[in-house]
Amino acid sequence: MLKKIPMRIIWRDKSHFLGIIFLVLFASFGYAIFSILITNIDTNYKNFVEKYNQENFHFTTFFPIDISSLEKKYNVLIEEKFTWDFEYGDRLIRFFNLTEKVNKPLILEGTLPKIGEIAVDPNFAKANKLRIGDGIEINGIKFRISGYVALPDYIYITKNETDLLPDPMHFGIGIMNFEDMRKFLESVAYRYYMVRGTISDLSSFKNEINSKYRLISFVEKDENFRIIVTEMKMKSAKPMAFVISGTILVISSILLFIVLRRLINSMHAEVGTLYALGYNSKEIVGVYILFPIYIWLMGAVPGSILGYALSDSFTEFYVSFISVPIVEKFIPTKDLLIAFFVPALFMIPSGYIAIKDLLKKRVVEIIRGESEKGFKTRFRMEFLDRFSFKRRVMLKQGLLHPSRELVLIIGVAFATLIILYGVVAKSALSYLVEDTFQNTYKYNYMYLLNYYEKENKYDAEPFNMLSFYLKGTKSKVVIYGILKDSQMILLKDGKGDKINLEGLVISQSLADKFGLKVGDVLNLVNNIDGKEYSLKVTGIADLYVGNNGYMSLEEFNETFGFDKGSFIGLYSFHKLDIPKEDLVTYMSKEDAIKVFKDSAQSVDQMLQVMYLVSFFLAFTIIYVLASLVITENRKPLAIFKILGFRDGELSSMFLGFNNFSFIVGFLLGIPLYNMLISYIIKGVLKDVDFSFKLQAQFNDILFSFTYLFVAFLFSRYLGRRRINSISPVVILKEQSE
Repeated sequence: MLKKIPMRIIWRDKSHFLGIIFLVLFASFGYAIFSILITNIDTNYKNFVEKYNQENFHFTTFFPIDISSLEKKYNVLIEEKFTWDFEYGDRLIRFFNLTEKVNKPLILEGTLPKIGEIAVDPNFAKANKLRIGDGIEINGIKFRISGYVALPDYIYITKNETDLLPDPMHFGIGIMNFEDMRKFLESVAYRYYMVRGTISDLSSFKNEINSKYRLISFVEKDENFRIIVTEMKMKSAKPMAFVISGTILVISSILLFIVLRRLINSMHAEVGTLYALGYNSKEIVGVYILFPIYIWLMGAVPGSILGYALSDSFTEFYVSFISVPIVEKFIPTKDLLIAFFVPALFMIPSGYIAIKDLLKKRVVEIIRGESEKGFKTRFRMEFLDRFSFKRRVMLKQGLLHPSRELVLIIGVAFATLIILYGVVAKSALSYLVEDTFQNTYKYNYMYLLNYYEKENKYDAEPFNMLSFYLKGTKSKVVIYGILKDSQMILLKDGKGDKINLEGLVISQSLADKFGLKVGDVLNLVNNIDGKEYSLKVTGIADLYVGNNGYMSLEEFNETFGFDKGSFIGLYSFHKLDIPKEDLVTYMSKEDAIKVFKDSAQSVDQMLQVMYLVSFFLAFTIIYVLASLVITENRKPLAIFKILGFRDGELSSMFLGFNNFSFIVGFLLGIPLYNMLISYIIKGVLKDVDFSFKLQAQFNDILFSFTYLFVAFLFSRYLGRRRINSISPVVILKEQSE
């Protein structure tokens, strides 16, 4: 008989317990699905890069190097890679030759290409409906697709290193035999070499390469955007899953503790009767401890199962952004057990503390409910007498139960953080397209030459550039030398005023990451020759793309020892007819904008998930607490109804304090969001060459508030319906019985 009590009460007061069960389910589901995702991606990634010899660094030179002598001298593997871009329509496939020592290709499905065959990356193939066995015509020559391929140095597949998002609809990679590639390589603008192994003195290696073969660029693995973005995503995803699921677990545990404590206190007569009938405290605790056990099982079991069942689809969606080959599926038993058992570590102690506290009282006190009476008489709050009767009731409901309001505040603050992050991230991407690429970068094409020039033979604007390390860090900083009155790069400050290009002007993203301000000195180390420079910051541009700095072209060349008028690149409004052998690369601004627009759908999908999580969290917490208040006050509510109070008035009196808690929670969520953004910019994005304008604007805050307020109003509507369902006749009859 005793063991039936918990399920009867859970079913009777399901509005209390259902919300907590769903919170536990969501926490277990979130931890399980993220754990499976990260374990599979992380393990497959490590196996992939180790087995297929991911590079430690790569470099480009103007002249071919002596590979065998350098391999022997530095005890490393070096291999040259050739590349060729095939454009058809608005799509482009970047082909590489088959390599044998470094960055070896992994065939995910099908076979390595033979003569007359190619292999392409699966995301591009899926987006463009290309299947194994299909034929594709390349410059009049027919090739057969032999398989799907993944490359260790092209995990995050972007056309340019400055692109922030992949675009599998319009850009992909592929491999072909060098014998086939020869047919398309008219000339080689530079030589590209990949190195596997560790060199203790990289400076001497760079100096040797530069003096003998003219070093153009040198990129270590931990600054290779196409590699580190993948590692950053994996590094940050699991802590994020832990924080989200852990916070939800803590909130649901506190909710359970409050619900059980109030429920048990309201059942003092029943508990006292069980004592009087001869049941001891151990037996009573054994019965009431079933509450958290049932809630744990009803939430954690389906949550863990759902997380496992949906993990394949979620993993497939996630790897559409990063081409980590999932060769073997791993089931992280440890993490699944954590997802299942951790909720119990929160739930069961909460229930035990709630029941144990009551059982410390004497039997007579429990039967009479003196602890509850004492609680109400102990806090009369005479200072509230100045307010109206309705306002006094409302204030007492909140002030007598601060733990309830604290849970609501924390829950709303956490929901605010989640939704603000999603909304502002989308706004940041829109800002990049609408402001940076249209109002700051006025050019349509950017060309990077393979040698410094003095004579400008094209109708274009010249620029110069050098890559540096920020001294004492691995953070890359690129300094550009542009015309003082440049029409292609319009630098403005935070107020929208044009910046006078005197000295060094840095981007806002660089300033944010290192806390720089006007007047500070930037200590830089040249990435090629190791020379050190100290440059004073004279201005900060409202620019969030790149850890960049800008100087006038004349001052740039004078500072870094270039001949007057030297330049390495060209900005242009129209496409230039520059021979391929003279180019390192070129970028179309239209392509960059297209990437962001094509990625909008995926961003919207992630945003919708954040919307749902924040709405669910805010709604559930508010509704559970409102239901608890209504259940506790069924008798007073019935009496007030008899006295002529309307349902709307009763809702304001008994649930009105939630308005204040909701506002406080939302306002608390804003500085929490700012703390998160500060961590992301100064921690996660510190060593990468881009940032976002992630400061929440008024419109973002207003939208987030409106969205969460809808959840709040919906929960209040359901609470009002529960008040409406209370029958004074039934309640008074229960009391008389």
